[in-house]
Amino acid sequence: MRAPVPLALALLLAFAGVRWSAQAQFGSAAGARPDLNGYWVGGGPVGIAPPTAAPGPGREGAPGGREAGPAAGPPGGLFGGLPSGPNDLAIAAPLRNGDISNLTNDGVIARRSGNNLPVYKPEFWDKVLDEDWNGNLRDPFNSCMPMGIVRMGPPVRIVQLPDEVFFFYAVPFQRNEYRAIPIANARNHKIDIDGTPLGDPLAHWEGDTLVIETEGLNDQTWIGPEGYIHGYDMKVTERFRREGEQLIFDVTVNDPEYLARPFVLPTRRLNRNPNRDFRMEDPPPCSERDAAHMEGKNREM
Repeated sequence: MRAPVPLALALLLAFAGVRWSAQAQFGSAAGARPDLNGYWVGGGPVGIAPPTAAPGPGREGAPGGREAGPAAGPPGGLFGGLPSGPNDLAIAAPLRNGDISNLTNDGVIARRSGNNLPVYKPEFWDKVLDEDWNGNLRDPFNSCMPMGIVRMGPPVRIVQLPDEVFFFYAVPFQRNEYRAIPIANARNHKIDIDGTPLGDPLAHWEGDTLVIETEGLNDQTWIGPEGYIHGYDMKVTERFRREGEQLIFDVTVNDPEYLARPFVLPTRRLNRNPNRDFRMEDPPPCSERDAAHMEGKNREM
């Protein structure tokens, strides 16, 4: 006759069974996955030039003669040389002579000087060029419309759960955005063919990389400020992985209707914000009041 199992041991075995069940459901124990939680800085939206050293106090030896020092705040910062407080966090941009008045022309030239651009099918180039030429009025972002997941870039804050991940974005000059993304092996619903600006995302793990595939997008956003339109069939694949205290962010855009080949954006590296007092601030209200008074074609964004 088998001896009865002590109550304490029975409870321990039951707890172990529950824990094993949870691991089987989510693929592994929570601690086995890379920790993506936290505030991340750097690697801003598409259309903003890469970060450069901020003018002011710093260390010698970086390109241009100086490297951003303590006075520059955490990596990132919308306008490099401007003061940055404990809650400041936006997009790094180079400013000639540290002067914000140089942002417009220099920024436009910088982002048009790269060689990694989306390649459209021939029948769409005229429309892309026309949208770009009239971008001050036609760019959805300039009219308080959502920036879209490609232009927003990586999130500022990530909250990671076993079966869901939450992304929070600080969108420059506009309202903030958030995304709630389920983690599962397959979708359990049909994608809405009418689409939304942020689409229908689904995440899964490939080893230590979190992969997010987003479909169900509408055609009311641009993938870049140069008139880079897209269609309803666009699919965006984002990849997040850790390298020490850095978060590596890769994006691939597939649009079989508009693009001649997939558009692979440059890899962006984000750093965990070490400031424990940092909090995302409320965004200013987005109100379009300038469209009727615009003259010329110079682009701000």
